[in-house]
Amino acid sequence: MGRLFAEKGFDFTTLSLSSVGAAQWSTAALGCPEPGTYYDISESPYTGLIYKITNGSIDWEYHTNADDSVTVRCSEVTPSNATLMNLAQQANLAEATKLTLMRRDFKTGEFVVRREMTPHDMALLAEIFAQDSGLSYAPPCESVFRLDFETSRGVSQIEFICRDNYQAFDLYWNELHGNGPIIGKIIGPYLTGDPIPQLPTAAP
Repeated sequence: MGRLFAEKGFDFTTLSLSSVGAAQWSTAALGCPEPGTYYDISESPYTGLIYKITNGSIDWEYHTNADDSVTVRCSEVTPSNATLMNLAQQANLAEATKLTLMRRDFKTGEFVVRREMTPHDMALLAEIFAQDSGLSYAPPCESVFRLDFETSRGVSQIEFICRDNYQAFDLYWNELHGNGPIIGKIIGPYLTGDPIPQLPTAAP
């Protein structure tokens, strides 16, 4: 209610809690995913509560995790005209037999093998990419890493992290763009001890 007062100016006396109910969701998005974003699934199902608040004419729905440390208002999810897609299905990732983490060599511009990933992590990534998500056309990006899934249809490549923006965990597949911070937690152990990539600088 405090957010509705601070952001919308609604008087506390007009707001009331119309319902509270237990819920569970398949991902850490708590039922309110941002378009183009892939979420953690490792602790599925994610349990929590759904709160509905009303002022008599407008209703707001909030989702929280089990200990109320994360609260999401579904109406705040950014609208998107992006194409809803199951990336794992489109790229045949469920049938992958091998996954290799690649890293760009900025001296040559080519990707080189960093490390083969375990079957467990391959399956986990395939399951994460099986989330239906609204992917949009990708802006230009020179990616730092690439995931090479070997499937019966050939190698499916998913590139991630732009050299110009290490803070955003951008994903790229067939000119489509998404975001997946959870992927960083999975590949992190494969990069332990790696130096920070040396990016080429413009000649004076």
